[in-house]
Amino acid sequence: MSPIVLINIILLSATNTVIGSDPEIENAREEKLRSALIDAFQNIKKASSKGGDDDLSSDLIGSMIPLPNSGKHEKFTTDDSFDLFADDDGLTFAEAFGNDETAEKKQMSTTEKSHNVQHIVKTTKQVEKSTSIPSNIIGKLADSIRNTVNESSIQMPLVSNHTNLLGLESMLRVVDAEILVLQWGELQKSVKGQCKEDLQEYVEGLQDRLLWALKMEDASGRYTAMFYWGNNYWTGSAELCSVLNELHAPSRHHNRSDGSQIFSEWRQDVSVSGLGPPFETAFYNVRMTITTDLPEIVRTRRTLHLGLCLPRTCSREQVGQLVNAVHAPLLRHKVVTVRSPEHGGYTYLSDPTFQILLAVSCTVALLLVSATFYDMRIAREVRSRRRRVDNMTVAENGASDLKLDLNGLDAITVSKGKSMYNVNNNNSEERLTSETASTDGELKLSVWSELLLSFSLKANILQIFDQSVGADTVPEVHGLRFFSMVWIIFGHTCIVVFKYADNTALRAILEKSFLFQLVLSAVYSVDTFFCLGGILVTFLYFRTSAKGKLDRLTKGHRKVTAGVLQFLGLIGYRFARLTAPYLFMLGVVEVIMKWFANNAVFEPPAMDHETCPKYWWRNLLYINTLFPVEQMCMLWSWYLSDDTQFYAVSAILLILATSHFKLSAVLTGLFFLSSLVTTGFVAYSSEHVHNSEDPFTQFDKIYDKPWTRLGPYLVGMATGWILFKTNLNIKMGRVWACVGWAVCTATFLFLIFGLYRTELGALSAAVYSALSHSLWAACVGWVIVACSTGHGGWVRPLLSAPVLYPFSRVTYCAYLVHPVVLRYVAMHLTHPIHLGELLVFVLFLGLTVISYFLAFVISVAFEAPIVTMLKIVSPQKKPHRV
Repeated sequence: MSPIVLINIILLSATNTVIGSDPEIENAREEKLRSALIDAFQNIKKASSKGGDDDLSSDLIGSMIPLPNSGKHEKFTTDDSFDLFADDDGLTFAEAFGNDETAEKKQMSTTEKSHNVQHIVKTTKQVEKSTSIPSNIIGKLADSIRNTVNESSIQMPLVSNHTNLLGLESMLRVVDAEILVLQWGELQKSVKGQCKEDLQEYVEGLQDRLLWALKMEDASGRYTAMFYWGNNYWTGSAELCSVLNELHAPSRHHNRSDGSQIFSEWRQDVSVSGLGPPFETAFYNVRMTITTDLPEIVRTRRTLHLGLCLPRTCSREQVGQLVNAVHAPLLRHKVVTVRSPEHGGYTYLSDPTFQILLAVSCTVALLLVSATFYDMRIAREVRSRRRRVDNMTVAENGASDLKLDLNGLDAITVSKGKSMYNVNNNNSEERLTSETASTDGELKLSVWSELLLSFSLKANILQIFDQSVGADTVPEVHGLRFFSMVWIIFGHTCIVVFKYADNTALRAILEKSFLFQLVLSAVYSVDTFFCLGGILVTFLYFRTSAKGKLDRLTKGHRKVTAGVLQFLGLIGYRFARLTAPYLFMLGVVEVIMKWFANNAVFEPPAMDHETCPKYWWRNLLYINTLFPVEQMCMLWSWYLSDDTQFYAVSAILLILATSHFKLSAVLTGLFFLSSLVTTGFVAYSSEHVHNSEDPFTQFDKIYDKPWTRLGPYLVGMATGWILFKTNLNIKMGRVWACVGWAVCTATFLFLIFGLYRTELGALSAAVYSALSHSLWAACVGWVIVACSTGHGGWVRPLLSAPVLYPFSRVTYCAYLVHPVVLRYVAMHLTHPIHLGELLVFVLFLGLTVISYFLAFVISVAFEAPIVTMLKIVSPQKKPHRV
């Protein structure tokens, strides 16, 4: 029988086959198809025995899996080859054989041995290519029969009924090995070049069940579980995909002991050895949106992150085109972006910002080392001179007027415009100044030497860990700073880690718990800092002004000129004190976010790699909150911007208060009322309602704008003026103190837990937004007043504990650095986190420790030297340390 006749027989059998809705018709058509195939196989076998292709029959019926092609460049058979062979119901030949992966599976009959095509021939020889046209046609047809009939079930098409899919595993398929193999004929049109060739080899490796291809498939992501629990990260394993590029030969040395043998078998079982693929692999994270016409399965559009291990020769654009061309069984997907760490394209050394940071870091490190050694040498020289002076005094007078414990140089301070060195002497200070005669141990230093010594690690560390505070400060501020900073870190930790969790729906459960209100209420910790800023600037300004120390800056000038000079002096001092570590962290954020944007598996939580190079100057001028939040670099820097703007307003009000106190008080009251009204109006007009799902709703309208956050700062200013006027000594009865604490505690609890399972209307929500932050600041002001005037009870020793002073002094740097630590940890993940309450708490503790350690380093390197320099150049006595 000729091949053409055989083809006609098979085609006639196929045209009579259709998968219909009537079971009897369906069974009859299946029976006809099987009979026609068996007859065709027998005829082909007879024809081959007479001189035809010997291996054709064996290749047609093959084994359970598709057989390997003869070579890498062999043309792969596609479904398009059978589109012309459609039956009466419109189904193609390929569909009749179940090429649609979404169809329902049916078991083939095995009642008669002669009808079981999988047992006719057991050989698995590969088909040899023939140059004749009939043989090519038979080869294509054989490929199709082999890829379809040998399956254990026949699938029904998804076109007619989506509900035929059973189980989420079959419904939530996007790209996997089966889809890639079956649709490769169409998918290969979306790629080209070496990428296409490597993908062809990958597809052939999957068909041949080669280990390296199975490893690549194993490294790729797919639906596993928890889709309805918020698992949007089907990332696979970037590590396994990367390891495939290395050759891991199995060890030839085997330990015969039982324990080692078990471990050796385990190592072989996890497949860490063996040859890699014939091309380099790369890991791609595809972010796509998925939808479906079945709302009972996927109600809304979901964002999915799918990890794929593919040949490295494929660019991110080609991978995106490949995934977009895939026809998923149920889901409709659209690729948004493709990320690949191996195709990052960013290096530190080529970035000018990194070059500047590296130069600054090396310069500061050199200054720290040089200043420390210089400090130690000066300390030895001071001790030597003091001993000589002491010996001379003893020899002349028979008594010592100067006793020293030679423990070294602590710090440089300024007294009456003279340089002086503090030497620790059992908590007492003996000073060596330039007023001392040379015979008494004089040691003069130039201004440059003093500035160099401000970088001394020894002096700065002792300054940070000093357990004493100035007489004109408020010790309770240190405790409030520390606990508020810890609260902020806790809130930010919960926000960031849930973004990269595979059980994000857990947050919806936790939000309903009572204690979770502590996380949501962390927004009030910022109001604590605003209040403390207003208290300190007002209290210290009036204290300094009352002692006449500000007159040195404005002496001999008119009132207006003197006020302008005072304003410039206050703003200049604050700018110099804050900007050095702030600018350094701006550069660090820009560099690491550029690296994360190009090299991390997950997408960065913010677009700082784009906004910081464009708008960093807004941060430098502390005006970034006056612009849209989408353009903000270092999102958490909004607090520094608002606080600096509030400081400028307070400086004007305080300078005005020294000559026109009533006018200043009236303006302060008007600013306060206008802030409340503005906040309420914005909240009402934008229909802002506080809820537990997102405490940062309306961030760009209410949360970060200075005109909506000014209230707590003005409350702090009023509190600072009360502390100054009463000189920290308010007479209060026990009853009134108890009433004050009761009201304060009730207000705190209401603001933290008051909205638990509470629905607010538009008007009540606007009133709450307008008053809540100022009420919190008023309670903080009461705590400061009560503790400072002797009515704090057990709260006072807790907040003023000396052990908290070092943590308080590095609070500013901790605020700058802790979001960077959070992002660094999150961006180095290659898999989502499965969160639980205990894990979140452990992450919070670890991030807090790391953040404070780095804050200590940055404070010693940048903040403390600037503070010491400001003391040196200041015309007044050593400023108060707070």
